[in-house]
Amino acid sequence: MLTPEADGMPPRDPSGRIPVARPSLPRAETLVPYLRRIDETRIYSNHGPLVDLFEARIAERLGLGKHAVLSCNSGTMALVAAIRAERNLSGHRGRLCLLPAYTFVATAGAAQSCGYDCHLLDIAPDTWAVEPAALRHHPRLSEVGLVLPVAPYGRMIDLQGWQEFHDKTGIPVVIDAAACLDRLMHPGTVLPRSIPLAVSLHATKSFGCGEGGLVLSRDTGLLREAYKVLNNGFLGSREAQTAGLNGKMSEYAAAVALAELDGFARKSAQWTKVAVAYADAGRETEVTLWTAPQISGCYALVEAANAGHAAAMKARLVAAGIDFRNWYGGGLSAHPAYARLSHDPLPVSADVAARIIGLPCFTDLAKADIGRIVACLSPPLAAQMQASRS
Repeated sequence: MLTPEADGMPPRDPSGRIPVARPSLPRAETLVPYLRRIDETRIYSNHGPLVDLFEARIAERLGLGKHAVLSCNSGTMALVAAIRAERNLSGHRGRLCLLPAYTFVATAGAAQSCGYDCHLLDIAPDTWAVEPAALRHHPRLSEVGLVLPVAPYGRMIDLQGWQEFHDKTGIPVVIDAAACLDRLMHPGTVLPRSIPLAVSLHATKSFGCGEGGLVLSRDTGLLREAYKVLNNGFLGSREAQTAGLNGKMSEYAAAVALAELDGFARKSAQWTKVAVAYADAGRETEVTLWTAPQISGCYALVEAANAGHAAAMKARLVAAGIDFRNWYGGGLSAHPAYARLSHDPLPVSADVAARIIGLPCFTDLAKADIGRIVACLSPPLAAQMQASRS
């Protein structure tokens, strides 16, 4: 298969290149006890005992009730299940979905796969997210059947504000919280009363199982509906009660997820160590770095002052053999698949997309390599580094 180089990928040089991501999932020996359980039960899918155990343990870790967590086979499928469950239960038939222009493409893809027409919104410059209070006066609100707020890079958004928006407008709301699981594990986080959150368990996230997702909600009726959506419409019988699909998590994915949960205290400490190292290195510069706990631990971002400064940073990173990513690209409207979507004016989205750069971030990223990365972000430090090599 052809694998063209992505934006920010310098020529492959195994001797010195720093990748932007290097996921680490549970080692084989930690999976063996769970794999033996699968051998014993001979249950491989269809909400087996390991899936049930994983859902129960995650619910306990998040301080939720036993039936507040539903697993599935990807973060995108979690979005689809939550969207379709909301639509089925609300009876709301508006075809328009409002969502931020600055997000990963899966947000729009999930909405469109559920039959919605997407309309892109600009974001607030301080949160990089859509604000619920401002949206209540949107001129197309009467057409709206769904709002899809996004928690960018795992930054916590106004969850209770979105609950109030839903309560006052009656419009279904589903929150794309793809990278938020590590943030949601922090004490004091309270889920909205009825709005669902969709979480990704992709290998690149702070907590991952390779591919997987979660729907989180305190509304057990909504989760029952999402269960049906992910189970070909079945619940307690062989008669399909709704139009569904197969989005279930397998027992093998649950085995990886359980082993990940077993070792997550250690992994979380590793993410924290990387974030602290970035913060320490950043104190020697005037650049703005974003790391945990402000965002999810799997990200390290630099916010350049303007697009020109961002371009110069990228050039220095490429020259130094350091990968980077514009994780959301130029925003949805910059992707050919979504370029024709209707949208509000998007000046903030365009500005933020041009200035935010994803830096290397993985659990065993060395402190010396972090120093090398951060040095590339500051012209004086980059010059010093170049001089030291001369």
